[in-house]
Amino acid sequence: MREVFFDEDTIFAPITPNVHSAVTYIRVSGSKAIDIVDNIFEGKKELKALKSHSLVYGKIVDGDEVVDDVLVSVMRGPNSYTGEDVIEIGCHGNPIIVGRVMELLKKHGARMARPGEFTRRAVLNGRMDLVQAEAVNSLIMSNNLSSLRVSRRLLDGKLSEKIVSLKERLLDLLAYLEVLVDHPEEDLASRDWNYIEGTIKGCIKEVEDIIEKSRKSSFFTDGIKICIAGKTNVGKSSLMNAILGEDRAIVSNIPGTTRDVIKEIMSINGVPVSIFDTAGIRESKNVIESEGIRRTVESIKSSDVVLLVFDVSSRITRNDILVVESIKRYAESKVIFLILNKIDLVSSEVIRKKEKEIRELLEKYDLRYLKVFEISAKENVNVGELKNSIVETV
Repeated sequence: MREVFFDEDTIFAPITPNVHSAVTYIRVSGSKAIDIVDNIFEGKKELKALKSHSLVYGKIVDGDEVVDDVLVSVMRGPNSYTGEDVIEIGCHGNPIIVGRVMELLKKHGARMARPGEFTRRAVLNGRMDLVQAEAVNSLIMSNNLSSLRVSRRLLDGKLSEKIVSLKERLLDLLAYLEVLVDHPEEDLASRDWNYIEGTIKGCIKEVEDIIEKSRKSSFFTDGIKICIAGKTNVGKSSLMNAILGEDRAIVSNIPGTTRDVIKEIMSINGVPVSIFDTAGIRESKNVIESEGIRRTVESIKSSDVVLLVFDVSSRITRNDILVVESIKRYAESKVIFLILNKIDLVSSEVIRKKEKEIRELLEKYDLRYLKVFEISAKENVNVGELKNSIVETV
């Protein structure tokens, strides 16, 4: 039978990891939080006699037995995390002690909180909105400084303020339109249309800006997925090693050395990045190689950025065309960088000629790219500029 919970219940849960540690904190929230904890707490004063945001030392007791020495924080609603009366008990971080304290809370009428229930109550009681609630989780789960900063701005209500402002402007516009509808006998002056059109366009622009900033912010939390694509033996593995700054992928002059997708995670200027070195795309009857090519296509589909690699020291072949066709089909909407590799092997004149041929090939397929980089993955030429450009652009 499914258990039924009510928002009127007084709830509790550890808010720090329940492991062996110096201190563990247990939060209690609800209309009966102070009374329930008073039943198991002994100090100089009863908790109900304390002002909000007081900190007091005492003991948690079970009858005549002292369970632990504790520090108790009292925060009265609505000026608390949940908007309700909140008690936070700081006890010694032994899971046995924590377990006993929680059993006593349960015995006196509180129940264990469900995952996220404290934050849910904060939303229901107007202490935060849904955007800020999501920011709480992001703040906890962030794995880099940039992600922390994004989460902090969301928690501070920066995005919420913009949304509220948009809502108010649209409501004002709606009221304005309703007046015009109610009085059709009055002709609309040009200033009326200018106001209506200007407000709508302005709101659309702000929404587009919010969506774009949200997309970019997601890279700080989820990371940028970069797929290195090209035919066999154009230097994809060498490029991955150069970006990573270490020899991770096997490099060989034998075409088709990479048979599977190799994934590595790193940070570029504080932004988490997942790099995928893929099997070269070419016509193949080899079952294993064909599977590698299939996985290459999947990596292209799921990526945010595609590094389309060409070897300027070799002629354009049917396999180059196959790569371009795949990128056109699966990654046209992605950020694409055109990479001209192995510039250390040829003269500037050859590079210019080869670049012209490659540009013409991409124009033929109407494949748009953001930037062109002439690099030598082997000699680490212009790789740093490529890395910076990826983060700055995305």
